[in-house]
Amino acid sequence: MAEKADVKSVVNELVRRINEDVRRIRTIEQRIERIETSFSTLEERVLTQLGDLKISLERIGSKISDVSDNIIAIETDISRINKELSRTASKVEVKQLETYLEIVNPITSKFVTKDELERTLEERFARKA
Repeated sequence: MAEKADVKSVVNELVRRINEDVRRIRTIEQRIERIETSFSTLEERVLTQLGDLKISLERIGSKISDVSDNIIAIETDISRINKELSRTASKVEVKQLETYLEIVNPITSKFVTKDELERTLEERFARKA
């Protein structure tokens, strides 16, 4: 009977160990399932964010293209303005025109009428004679 008790205690110990191992395996399986769920959720988030990032990069690329086009247009306008400025009068030329206008300006210049000139000439000739 001692043998039966020993066999029974060995079998009981084996059953206890198997039950403990089964419990540990279930715990590990549950952890693995949670990790897989978390990983799946994380993967979905990453894919969503990559999609959003792709859209954002396309928008940025489009805006950069627009800015580049605007810069080209501005450079063209600046070149055209420079060409037009080269055709305009310089500061020295404007000063010369101002001088000519001051000389010819009837408001600031004193012009002699024909009658005044004749009178003045007659007066001078009369004095000399």
